[in-house]
Amino acid sequence: MPRSFPFLALLPASALLATFALLGCGGPSFEGEVDVPDGYATYRGNGVSFVHPAGWKPATRELGKGITEVRFQGEGDAAVSLTVQAGVGDRFDAQLESEREVLETTAGADVSQDEVDVPGARKAYRSTIESDSAKSQAVDVLTPDGRHLALAAGGDDLDVDAVIGSLRLEES
Repeated sequence: MPRSFPFLALLPASALLATFALLGCGGPSFEGEVDVPDGYATYRGNGVSFVHPAGWKPATRELGKGITEVRFQGEGDAAVSLTVQAGVGDRFDAQLESEREVLETTAGADVSQDEVDVPGARKAYRSTIESDSAKSQAVDVLTPDGRHLALAAGGDDLDVDAVIGSLRLEES
């Protein structure tokens, strides 16, 4: 079974943000009530909400270039990560394409990406990233105020579909 996120340690902060932005395909509608699985809790902050394993505590760190990460991690490689970058605006599509190129050329990953409708977002994409040793999903969102929000999840013993599908933009 593929492991999640080990290749992310090799990527610079901007590529890490892109990784989290490039995950997804098909799936949830990103609206309505969220079904919180047993053993999961809801994170609310940075203008979003999503579910994560209840026992995982958030760790926040600055990745540089105005990127903040809120990471939830359990034992092993499984993780849920929210990255936030202000001021992206019109650079959103170019930034995602650049990140995709880094993943495909540097990490040797296969990246599939589909535009999705996230209520309240200017634009959003759901991606799936697969390499020989890892598989992850992500949703990248451009908010009305120009922030790039990327929620990514991967790893064994993690309900990745529930995490990614639970993303909701919160009203400011």
